[in-house]
Amino acid sequence: MMLDMVDSGALYTFGKDFLVMSKSCDTCNTFGSVFDAGYGLNLSENNSYGKYTQKDSGKVFIIKMGHPNKENPHSKLGLQATVSNKVKWALEKGASGILFHNPDGFDNEPTGKLKKNAKPSGVPVFFAKTPITNISKIMRIGMNSNVAKIQKTGHNVIGMVKRNERKKYLVIGAHHDHIGKAEMGNSRAQGQEIHNGADDNASGVAMMLHMAKRLKNQPRFRKYNLIFVAFSGEELGLLGSKYFVNNCPIELSRILAMMNFDMVGRLNTQTHTAVINGIGTSPYWGKRIKRIKTDTSKLKLNTTISGIGASDHSSFYLKDIPAVHLFSGQHRDYHMPEDDVEKINYIGMEKLEDYTVKLLCKIPRKRLKFTPTKNVSKSSMGFKVTLGVMPDYTFSGDGMRLDNVSDGKPASIAGLRRNDVIVKMGTHVVGNVEEYMHALSHYNKGDETIVTISRNGQTIEKKVKF
Repeated sequence: MMLDMVDSGALYTFGKDFLVMSKSCDTCNTFGSVFDAGYGLNLSENNSYGKYTQKDSGKVFIIKMGHPNKENPHSKLGLQATVSNKVKWALEKGASGILFHNPDGFDNEPTGKLKKNAKPSGVPVFFAKTPITNISKIMRIGMNSNVAKIQKTGHNVIGMVKRNERKKYLVIGAHHDHIGKAEMGNSRAQGQEIHNGADDNASGVAMMLHMAKRLKNQPRFRKYNLIFVAFSGEELGLLGSKYFVNNCPIELSRILAMMNFDMVGRLNTQTHTAVINGIGTSPYWGKRIKRIKTDTSKLKLNTTISGIGASDHSSFYLKDIPAVHLFSGQHRDYHMPEDDVEKINYIGMEKLEDYTVKLLCKIPRKRLKFTPTKNVSKSSMGFKVTLGVMPDYTFSGDGMRLDNVSDGKPASIAGLRRNDVIVKMGTHVVGNVEEYMHALSHYNKGDETIVTISRNGQTIEKKVKF
């Protein structure tokens, strides 16, 4: 990275004097005269570009963070004055480079940490750590951006047991990815040690593979075809399972149901309790569970209704396919390097697999009746309230787009819909999923707040009560 302001002839040091921002181009440079764009707002009621003319096209725009109504937390300018909007407007005005600074001490100052799924703008976008006080004395600015882009390809691994005379399919899946050395985040540890993920989710893949071997020749499973899928990209937002259902090798209407194994290797040796999530996705699950006889001294099952959760069955549920998730329970080693093989309860896995066979063996040849679910469990992070939404982790814009809104929950009651983009909760700007979680953590049951959303290009405010 290079920044050169030709007023003193000095080169500015990356990290010390300036930072690169997520909207910066991958590899590009510019050298041009300067245009003071003020707050960079291109609004008819507050045009902070001043006397912009076509002569300013091709210049480096210097833009202030924030907006002029900083003291008013409810100002609509707070929603408009995002970095993304300012970059978009500057590009429309012909900026060859953009240099942000923060003379007013506006909150949410850039840290230099780039968003993982940021979309480059095509020009260098930097942040000056020291406010620029004498813009008129700057003759020219040179900017050079060279950002290493991390791009990887994941692969779903699919196996099929095909019965030539059968038209319907049962899908059994697990995700084969984990978080490595936490290069992309998600670890609860401080360092970057290797995360082997013995429970999350080597246990699920192992059970899926053993089920493939076990069910291939079982008479009770010859009435339909079997698809076994090891999904990639689950930890980054169910990417592999979303890709599968959107590019399925068979018609989705031919899938009877989906069984998801995710973290099935740590059945508690004292309580012997596991969870089946998503039984509300079809009446079949509840009826079948009541008919399965189990020795509760060896295995107990709790159930949840919702088809939405932080695992791959959610992708199938959102395509109206009955889907359940088998889960042996949360533990302190979740997303920690300590999730290793010596802590796996193999006998517990055998019990869970035997139960799964009993659960699936009576599925009829006709597709199960699908039922949408109303209740969504609170986040495993232990928030005091829930909004009742599922984020779209593949969304790369500013804000948090909703992949699903659960009936009967605060978001649904307030009128939020799928594909709405939450950009603000109360006074908290929401630029991504992490900022949404941070905002949510400030609320208690009974609190009310205004949630600002973007819907089809319009800004809408909704009053939410938790």
